[in-house]
Amino acid sequence: MNQGMDSISRLSELRKELVAQGLDGFVVPMADQYQNEYVPPQAKRITWLTGFTGSAGMVVVLIQKAAAFTDGRYTLQIAEEVDGALYERLHIGEQPPTKWIIDNLHKGAKLGYDSWLFTNASADRFRKCLETLDGELVAVSDNPIDKIWRDQPPPPMAPVIPHEISFTGEHSNEKRVRLVEKMESDAIVITAPDSIAWLLNIRGGDVAHSPLPLSMAILYKDSRVDLFLETSKRGPGLSNHLGNEVALQPAERFEKTLDGLTGCKVQLDPDQTSAWIFERLDRTGAVICQASDPCQLAKAIKNDIELAGARAAHIRDGAALSKFLHWLSVFAPQGEVDEFGAEQKLTKYRQDGEHFKDLSFPTIT
Repeated sequence: MNQGMDSISRLSELRKELVAQGLDGFVVPMADQYQNEYVPPQAKRITWLTGFTGSAGMVVVLIQKAAAFTDGRYTLQIAEEVDGALYERLHIGEQPPTKWIIDNLHKGAKLGYDSWLFTNASADRFRKCLETLDGELVAVSDNPIDKIWRDQPPPPMAPVIPHEISFTGEHSNEKRVRLVEKMESDAIVITAPDSIAWLLNIRGGDVAHSPLPLSMAILYKDSRVDLFLETSKRGPGLSNHLGNEVALQPAERFEKTLDGLTGCKVQLDPDQTSAWIFERLDRTGAVICQASDPCQLAKAIKNDIELAGARAAHIRDGAALSKFLHWLSVFAPQGEVDEFGAEQKLTKYRQDGEHFKDLSFPTIT
């Protein structure tokens, strides 16, 4: 079966599932529960449904019509990969999904969404959109795509490992003490993997181009942390590295731990934390305090060791690029170099550098 036939049958199956769940439509973001820029294969629901392989996009499927949205980077790509007979292909800035929904969804409709895949701020925009239609934004308990995606890949299980003090320049306990000095809540739920990586001086390999440890964490007023991590992802030396004040918890205990925060003041970042966590804490009876993830500004202010590391990385990359440009100047005039070959050569020069892990994003040639 070719991709076109796949797209037809998958869209049809999804609509049948929406009817079975009593929904008039469903919103599919290119997102995972951690709101990463790049998502693991398990979370590439748009790719599976439509064939679109870009890193940014959203799809809205209604019972009678559907639309695929992306930004200007992928205008040509979406035209090549997404069947225009099945989906309207739209620029997300010129025609936002919320406007398209208002124009195409009937009054009183129920639009489904997976609240793990939307921040609370983005979910609010869709709630307001549905209010204009006297409709309802419905958080599904079972993602309808996951129910029909029979060969969906398993979650990534790359080991989480220590990131040494020679790179960080500051121990985790020092970072935590700094943060809690300004803390006005009993707990802060941290779901951004880059924040967790910085706070606990750990790294992972669950997604391409970023050494992120996909996990959840709760920072408490006394600077203790609960780190929720699949047991099989605990790399060598991790427990000793984290110390006694960081409790390694099984990932499945996250929900029960949230339920234990009844009456506590809990800080959440509405622009980074999933709507599911807001909903769960609200039902729990926690007092939700909305504020920015405190790790974001703190990790942006680099210490001397981090600055030196960044400079050294740029020097190594500059050397790789210089070697590549010399190679290109010699072989490109011979007419035997295409874009793909040039990309491979540049990647090889970068891979030869000390401490290389991955490209920060796919090379654009």
